[in-house]
Amino acid sequence: MRKFGLLIAAALLIAPGSAMAHRLIDANEAVTVARSDLAVVPQIEWNRISQRPGSNAERWTLDGELLNDVLFFGEVASGDTLFREVNRRETPLPQFASDMLLVDLPDFVESSLRIAKGASTFTTTSVEPTQFLGQGGVRFEFETLGSDDLRRKGIAVATIIDGELFMMLYEAPSLYFFDRNRADFEQLVASAHLG
Repeated sequence: MRKFGLLIAAALLIAPGSAMAHRLIDANEAVTVARSDLAVVPQIEWNRISQRPGSNAERWTLDGELLNDVLFFGEVASGDTLFREVNRRETPLPQFASDMLLVDLPDFVESSLRIAKGASTFTTTSVEPTQFLGQGGVRFEFETLGSDDLRRKGIAVATIIDGELFMMLYEAPSLYFFDRNRADFEQLVASAHLG
């Protein structure tokens, strides 16, 4: 419970200073994301964080990225990384390859999150085929332990279209926030389409 209180306190300290870095996304309007043709129609208002996590990525949140983090990746081409490099020389991020199989994507995401977000542990808890953007795709769930010792759960849905990766990923603390906003993420996935 102490970690939960510290998490809330940290989020409140960060929120006032970072409020200018967010843009409100209106409900029930189609919006393209991640500088790509990927579009979603949110049923509730979200905050778009102006600093992009990668060149083909975008981040949305409801209460702050530490509490509920939705990442969109669109048109990630062969040779691209999911996130901006943290330390290219010491710990280079893995690069997407257009010949990757859908079953390779959970490992690709794991390697990327370990480096970009400092996940000390990463456990894939389920992997299953799905439909995403009208194509065969993969859906996987995972659990992480970050450098902040906070346990998080996540879901990712992805597909590869014409050699480019399209993916949506949701991650939140396993205590309270993951379950609270899971349906909001699932709604975004259900609304996803190519615009």
